[in-house]
Amino acid sequence: MATVVTMPKLGLTMTEGSVSKWHKKEGERVEKGEIIAEVATDKINYELEAPESGVLRKILIGPDTKVPVTVPIAIIAEADEDISGLMPKGTAEAVPATQAEVKAPPAPVAAQAPATQAIKASPAAKKLAKDHGVDLSLVTGTGPGGRIVEKDVEDYIERQKVGAVKPAAGLKETPPAAPAKRVPLVGMRKVIAQRMSESWHTSPMVTLNSEADANNLKLLRNNLRSAFESKGVNLSYNHILLKICAQALTEFPLFNARLEGDEVIFQDEVNIGLAIALEDGLIVPAVKNVARKELFQIAVETEELIERARGNKLTPDDISGGTFTITNLGMFDVRDFTPIINPPQCAILGVGAMTDRPVAIDDSVVIRPIMVLSLTFDHRIVDGAQGAQFLKRVKELVQNPLLLLL
Repeated sequence: MATVVTMPKLGLTMTEGSVSKWHKKEGERVEKGEIIAEVATDKINYELEAPESGVLRKILIGPDTKVPVTVPIAIIAEADEDISGLMPKGTAEAVPATQAEVKAPPAPVAAQAPATQAIKASPAAKKLAKDHGVDLSLVTGTGPGGRIVEKDVEDYIERQKVGAVKPAAGLKETPPAAPAKRVPLVGMRKVIAQRMSESWHTSPMVTLNSEADANNLKLLRNNLRSAFESKGVNLSYNHILLKICAQALTEFPLFNARLEGDEVIFQDEVNIGLAIALEDGLIVPAVKNVARKELFQIAVETEELIERARGNKLTPDDISGGTFTITNLGMFDVRDFTPIINPPQCAILGVGAMTDRPVAIDDSVVIRPIMVLSLTFDHRIVDGAQGAQFLKRVKELVQNPLLLLL
């Protein structure tokens, strides 16, 4: 039985989408559950599975064509099944090339050589032109009646030599540069470009940097790793940082707010997004209600989001509702950087690499793991002093994460 594939509604806020790539062509066999296309929304890419087995008889929308949710985008049926009643008005089913009458294209007209015979030229001029591959139609004749003489061909050859740039002796001629590769900005990359441009041009951003002694943070992770691993979870610094930022956000609710028109909206839930690098871009799913959850639950939900993100399984609900973002480039050996706010949020925390450095403690110089924290905030909502206080609190919790137990 024929099946109409529609644009899926992947979340409560999704109203339209497009197909960024078809993995199957018309006429190809597909099996139920097989990936047939990638659906792109304004937030994510999603791998669309075939709802039934059959032949992909008709693709109804081309790449990057936006359509509302539930609109038909393809038809799956058996090869001999009549689907005319399912076709949208104004479309027709393509006939496979094996069944259609294929007309041979007209033979190309051979390019004709210049009619040198019709050009008035002396026999010596014609011979010289032939020997040097010169098109006599390009030579100006100076003989009687415009007739081309041998001297005209010689002058033409000399002018061509002067116009050509010869390489220096002993050097090979540089081949012409290849044309620049052009790749259209589509899908996730296009969404990132739009959102980052919106953030940059809308929010007056300020970035503050601070260094934190991460020795106790490192000890906490090492002490808890075996207990987490016994439950199937690899505890990371990001999990602890999510908990730390949630605590700071409850103490400084202005950093959990957003600006709408002339109003600052204070949000009750602390939903922290974690920036995840993908092969073709960046995605920021949000762990919801972080302040109300224990560290183990935060770790479990974070790892589930990461797994779904890398498998193109996220839904729009997974990446909506974020109130704050953490972006960690420490694993790439980046010391510090200037993160850009993820709108409509008002702040984002950048985490740099943890590097061992000598520091002075109690009149002694010791080696400690130092982490650089970079806080970017929207100056329309937050002032510099408030940003410094928030960053100081995050630093305190990084340096002594046991304060989270109070």
